[in-house]
Amino acid sequence: MMYSQQEYDMMRRQTLQIESEKRTLLRTLLIIVAILLAISLLVLVFFYRHYSVSSELIGSAETRAAASESQYQACSKELAEKKAILDGQAGEAAKQDKLVNDIMPRVLRNQSSDAEIARFSHAIYAQAGHMVALPSIPPDRLLSRRFRYRAGGQLLTYVLVAGLIDGQWVIYSNLVGRGKE
Repeated sequence: MMYSQQEYDMMRRQTLQIESEKRTLLRTLLIIVAILLAISLLVLVFFYRHYSVSSELIGSAETRAAASESQYQACSKELAEKKAILDGQAGEAAKQDKLVNDIMPRVLRNQSSDAEIARFSHAIYAQAGHMVALPSIPPDRLLSRRFRYRAGGQLLTYVLVAGLIDGQWVIYSNLVGRGKE
């Protein structure tokens, strides 16, 4: 079978057209793939940046958490020390309060020695405000002298001062001298 030139040309045009359509389709697919690749690259950059920022935030949060934990430990230790000091002071205050309450009746009846009055003065000075309320008027013997008390290698000198506040007698203990034994 023999083909004419026109049929050859037509076949050639069809083949060229098919090849051209294939190239156009491939070019379109290549453009679409390139656009998708660019978009996926942008999305990847966005997610990497977000991951990087969140990683830094997590790192700084962990650093702050560690700093807060160490600060908490230091505060807990300091609180425990302060509580121990306060407990010691409360015990000492209770002891001084008991001493004041034990000695006060003898002091008010003028049946105490100078050493007991000195202990009484020291115990009053250890109270809050350096004062205690009295059930009656203090004797003049308490208010007219200085009382010396030895505590921790020191000689402390106290003066007692009485006062009437809102109808209640109180006695103040003032530390007027501190010296070595």
